[in-house]
Amino acid sequence: MKKWNGILIAAWLATFPAAAEQTMQWRVTGDSTHYVLEGGGDAQSEAGASLSVQSQGDVGESYGGGVAAVDATPFRGQRVRLSGRIDAHSVVGGAGLWLRADGPSGVVAFANTQREPVLGDASNVSREVEISVPSSAQTVLFGPLLTGRGRLLVRQLRLERSPADTDADVPPAQIVEAAVAIMRDHALNANRIDWSAVQSALVQKAEVAKGPADAYAVIDSLIQQLGDRHSVLMLPVAARRYAQQGQPSEAPRIFVRDGVATILVPGFWGTSHEAAQAFARTLASGIAEVSPQVTGGWVVDLRDNPGGNMWPMLSGLSTLLGKEPVGFFRDAKGRDTPWRINPPGMPIPDLTNAQVAVLTGARTASSGEAIAVAFRGRPNTRSFGQPTAGLSTGNRQYELPGGARLGLATARFVDRTGQVYGEKISPDELVREQDAISRAEKWLNRDGEV
Repeated sequence: MKKWNGILIAAWLATFPAAAEQTMQWRVTGDSTHYVLEGGGDAQSEAGASLSVQSQGDVGESYGGGVAAVDATPFRGQRVRLSGRIDAHSVVGGAGLWLRADGPSGVVAFANTQREPVLGDASNVSREVEISVPSSAQTVLFGPLLTGRGRLLVRQLRLERSPADTDADVPPAQIVEAAVAIMRDHALNANRIDWSAVQSALVQKAEVAKGPADAYAVIDSLIQQLGDRHSVLMLPVAARRYAQQGQPSEAPRIFVRDGVATILVPGFWGTSHEAAQAFARTLASGIAEVSPQVTGGWVVDLRDNPGGNMWPMLSGLSTLLGKEPVGFFRDAKGRDTPWRINPPGMPIPDLTNAQVAVLTGARTASSGEAIAVAFRGRPNTRSFGQPTAGLSTGNRQYELPGGARLGLATARFVDRTGQVYGEKISPDELVREQDAISRAEKWLNRDGEV
């Protein structure tokens, strides 16, 4: 099954017919055997739509949701935003929204809230996603999406035009030229594109582009050609949010059972310095508080970590990780940049020799995979679970003219022993995800004996 990942879900959603519908008709998407869609309403009305998605039975890594389609004509050359308020009940995997525009040859714009999944139990959580609709678009499709177990309820689900932004008066050719130069010079997979062969076609597309939306469609097509599954284009609104805000995918949790401490490490979305520091201190202080109770070792649970910003996670776990460097970025030219960990700004115990079990799974992605790599090669450490999502590459942010940002995969992860990653990361011991924590506790309680 495909995972809660933008590229994979985009490919899956592309299987839906692109014929425009004149009425707001909702239908279930994905695994209709294990997911039930209820509710409805007009997402273009002031009240919006209200829908629920409920899993049933053993869903494994499946997903399901709802989809409606409208004519793209009124939105061409503009931004369109899908927003809603989400309640989550026992969600494992992720609850959120998705939005897509289709043209004659398939998907021309796509976005979802995968970087900010709603997990566990939550009430009235606001989520929104936005795309620029190019002039070639014929249909806009959208809806709620649930991965894994649980129930999602979305209220006030509304599809509407977004106001003009900072890129409104920027020539499309200028946006495309800047993005092409950045990708050509810095992308990890830049050599997969014959730049001399595509240059004339890019120039032609940029010249006929009618606005930023068409420019972003060209850039998205290049991102697909890179094939790294990790690079992403953020529109100005999302780029500002990422720069100004910071929040975990869920609250970090730490508990002790039979002398073993389990740290549930969520993802962290955003680059706000204050929010990142607060997250790191929460994690570090929780570890320090329970450490006197720990006699059997530590479990670092990354199974529900979708990634985001790796640095506050590394900072919060620094007491367990030991001396730097705990990992590196290796770029396309083979140059290594060591990972530097900022201290959490509080007294922390020395746990560098403690036994640690690391849990991974299919939802461990991006920066979540970076944390798994940071523990690779650490003494007294063993990993359990399932292979990760396969996004073990480093993204660097580049600002484009007009305020959009290109999150570009520029390097592979390298652990402290020199092992290079870039794809899925397999644990030391393959066990079912639901059995990983009990197997890890058993290993720790046997004093690390394999």
